[in-house]
Amino acid sequence: MKTNSSEMLVNATGQLMQQHIFDHLSDEKLAKMNACLQQLGKQNSALVANRLEQQLFDLFGEADLFAETTTPQSLHQWQSVMSCFGK
Repeated sequence: MKTNSSEMLVNATGQLMQQHIFDHLSDEKLAKMNACLQQLGKQNSALVANRLEQQLFDLFGEADLFAETTTPQSLHQWQSVMSCFGK
């Protein structure tokens, strides 16, 4: 289940990044988010995955989910992922 949840998190985040939800973040925060996503996509250790997921969740608090480019489908996907993580 953990792998599936992590994959869902990576996919949903990538989708929202394509829709410019995180464009207002600083370059440093965007670089950190991209690094976390890349590491999470390759990670097999649940402990490291938990740390990376927490780093992403810290950045997600700054997401602009009301951007004009956000689709209902991506918001539904995002909601499903957050539900999987109890957020």
